[in-house]
Amino acid sequence: MSAATVNAQNNQEVRSTSYGYRYESRNLRFTQAERVHTEITLGGHGSWGGYSSYGADLSATRVYTPTKAFGWRWGGMASIDYGRHYGATSDVLAVVGLRLGNRVYVGLDALAGAGQLAYHDHSWHGETDTHDYFNSLWRVKAGGQLSLGVRLGDKVTLSVYGRYLYAFNNPQKRTVTVPEGWEALPTAYHADRFSAGLALTFNIFKETRVSGDNCWQGGIYSGYSFLGNEGWIAGAELLHFERSAARGGAVWGIGSYQVFGSDKSSTNAFYGQGGYRFLPWGSNSVLTIELGAKAGLGEYVKTECGATEDNSFRMSAAGYTLGVKASGYLQFALHFDWFEVVFGGEFGGHYTFGTAFKGEPTYSGTSSNGFGMDAMATAGLRFAF
Repeated sequence: MSAATVNAQNNQEVRSTSYGYRYESRNLRFTQAERVHTEITLGGHGSWGGYSSYGADLSATRVYTPTKAFGWRWGGMASIDYGRHYGATSDVLAVVGLRLGNRVYVGLDALAGAGQLAYHDHSWHGETDTHDYFNSLWRVKAGGQLSLGVRLGDKVTLSVYGRYLYAFNNPQKRTVTVPEGWEALPTAYHADRFSAGLALTFNIFKETRVSGDNCWQGGIYSGYSFLGNEGWIAGAELLHFERSAARGGAVWGIGSYQVFGSDKSSTNAFYGQGGYRFLPWGSNSVLTIELGAKAGLGEYVKTECGATEDNSFRMSAAGYTLGVKASGYLQFALHFDWFEVVFGGEFGGHYTFGTAFKGEPTYSGTSSNGFGMDAMATAGLRFAF
């Protein structure tokens, strides 16, 4: 297709682009499979850095290939690990990267998001009495990944990869006290994690409409959280809108936000969302209304108190732990061509899990796990691309 051609049937000018083509006289853009496609990757890995673990990765990325020997991609990754003492830990990361080569290629990705930071407390009394405590905190993470891929065919690729992640942590966000006569080492935070593994990538080659009634939107927003973690909010989201009727269509996507509390603490949350967007006046609607639900993971305050049966050891701690969350939301947007001003609110709840207390002599305790409520009001901007 030349730089500018004419569609004889519809008498509409069509222009070739780096991703596919577009109709100049209408708000329509299409990607072509040889220039843009989606990849789903499933991998298994081993990890180390303070302790050893093993786990799995699942990622979805959008890959752009302006030439056969060069490409770039963006998307998201979810990773889960299992290690002795710490159990299952997870990471949710955004992926942006470059790729060099064709049948055999080298990939370099930047990673950023959040996940669980494992930590260990060790205390002792005399030569025989010891206490070890293993847990994890939800923290912002960043790092990189290097991969070597070999295409097994047009739709399947085998790759080996190495990954490094660093968890940003403020030790002052967690305090621990031990009984008189006991000594304790500083909390050991395993902030540096290295992983290596194998993965299979499945290529989804499909022409896709990416504008007009079937578009992607990126957004930023702020607001205030009244329940759960109280404080000011800063968030971002990636959404897909697919119009299915004259006055509405489905919306789905992912998002993340951070709450900044009055005590200078900050907490993170990641979520997926799905809903329905109403267009009261069809395509010409300046006002749109969206109703839906969100579900994901968030960081919440947790306190713990434990003691042995003979009171020879007592422990109390306060910190942040991972919880599951869900909420319903309602949003109103003022629509101006390719961007929107959005106002909304959501209400729901979260659940944090308890702590296991084990030791000799008999060691028991309580933690502030269970259900809690969440509520927030937000305002922001969305941009179509």
